[in-house]
Amino acid sequence: MIGLVLVELVQAMLPLAVITVIGVLVGRVVEGGSVAVPLSVLTVVLLAQQLLAPLRSAVHFSVTRRVDGEVRSRAMEAACRPAGIGALEDHATVDLLSLAGGNIDRHWYATPGGAAVAFVALGGRYLQVVAAALLLAGVSVPVAVGLLVAALPCFVLCRRWAGLRIGAHRDTHGVGRASRYTSGMANTPAYAKETRMFGLLGWLLGRFGGQWDEIAYARLAVSRVAVRRIVTLLVAVAPLVAMAFVAVGRTALDGDPDARGLAVAFQAALLIVAVLDPRGDEVYQLDFGLAAHDALVQIEATIGRPGGGDGGSRGRDAAGLPSREIRFSGVSFSYGSDSPVLEDLDLMVPAGSSLAIVGMNGAGKTTLVKLLAGLYEPEAGSITVDGVPLGELDLASWRRQLAVIFQDFVRYELPVSDNVAFGGFHRAADLESLERVAARAGVADLVASLPRGWDTPLARHYTGGADLSGGQWQRIALARALFAVEAGAQVLVLDEPTANLDVRAEAELFEEFLDLTTGLTTILISHRFSTVRHADRICVLAGGRVVEQGNHDDLVAAGGRYAELFNLQAARFRG
Repeated sequence: MIGLVLVELVQAMLPLAVITVIGVLVGRVVEGGSVAVPLSVLTVVLLAQQLLAPLRSAVHFSVTRRVDGEVRSRAMEAACRPAGIGALEDHATVDLLSLAGGNIDRHWYATPGGAAVAFVALGGRYLQVVAAALLLAGVSVPVAVGLLVAALPCFVLCRRWAGLRIGAHRDTHGVGRASRYTSGMANTPAYAKETRMFGLLGWLLGRFGGQWDEIAYARLAVSRVAVRRIVTLLVAVAPLVAMAFVAVGRTALDGDPDARGLAVAFQAALLIVAVLDPRGDEVYQLDFGLAAHDALVQIEATIGRPGGGDGGSRGRDAAGLPSREIRFSGVSFSYGSDSPVLEDLDLMVPAGSSLAIVGMNGAGKTTLVKLLAGLYEPEAGSITVDGVPLGELDLASWRRQLAVIFQDFVRYELPVSDNVAFGGFHRAADLESLERVAARAGVADLVASLPRGWDTPLARHYTGGADLSGGQWQRIALARALFAVEAGAQVLVLDEPTANLDVRAEAELFEEFLDLTTGLTTILISHRFSTVRHADRICVLAGGRVVEQGNHDDLVAAGGRYAELFNLQAARFRG
């Protein structure tokens, strides 16, 4: 910032030096004196202006990127700090996050870093105008004051126009996000197969065009308003500017000032008039960047309060838990809708045992896991671990006790080692443990076959990268959960762990199930009854409640909901 201030001060003063030297040069020519010295000085000043331009650009870029890097880091930290994920599903919060950090890559000049640069640059610019007015005042004080007064409404109009542009941007932020998604459907490999198979190109182009037009029309409307105001202002100010030049010319006809003073006065007046351009890109940079900063402050004040959520300890250390049980008591949850997913649910999971959860789609099985992980808080009831409410445990410490494979697990476009080690990141450098869990999860041969082994990026569009099948990804996710166990997790949660496995791989996993879950508290969610029958206990969810519990044989013998679902599935294999 010190370098930026110095550069902008020099940038502001050099044109004034040019004006002064040209005035001296004109005076020497009129008087018939030597022009060698003023010409030499003018050459040096003009050269300095040329040399300053790339230096100024480099300083602007450096300051912009350093400030924006800090803002992006703070936005990422604020987004990750909340204990749950509910805030990130709110469109208003997503828009604020996009305004605070997401625009940095798309409009690098209109960001908090651009605002920092624009603030200093505007300061230098207005300092330049005041200095030029002082030079002009040497010829005519009224003219100097008049031109400064004319500049004021232009400055006000710049601020208002910038405000209108920012308002239009805010109003179309959601559409802009949708248009970027539509564009991604056309050029992202993940969508390429279906885009081509279903012939979606025309539909995508039409959808993107409509979204883009909605954005363009909103911003064009702002531009039209701005143009009308600009034309009105320039028409109103033009006579005042003309009168100022006439007044300067009349003083010259009266013999005061001399040629030198006249040259300085006209150039100083032109420098002031140049500020009357009301488009004000620097003002836009400043106001837009400050809007992004305000969005960041709002985010940090709401979802990203320092010391809250994942950022700090809020209770008892959960290391070694559970030693007795995990209990859901009267738990209700609805994702904010009128239809509860879970309603007055009671469930107890003894420590060291395996529990399978079954039910129809939408029964709340995955929601149960999200509540257990603290990603959402129950709207009613409580979740306790060895009698301690989940809210009284240190959440980061509790999550280290959980090894989870979510049904929609993340496929990180990162090296294999990261994909597995994220399960216990504090032990990421433990290659021996990585090799051990790879063998247990059945991916040791896969890792060995990859071009760069553990360092192979799992995406073909990276140099030396490789793509995996769905079943291979499922095994990588299992390895990630097992690495969490290796790092000390006590609770293993498997949400549809065989969904992408072939019959042989699924059978192998069943055979290994007891070995994989020995000594752990295991929660298994699956639609495949050949999987859940290996659990110590099975519970059936329906209507947001547990409607049946027991082992496989007892539930089949009871002839209830579980037996019905089991027989439906078994019938497909009986012919």
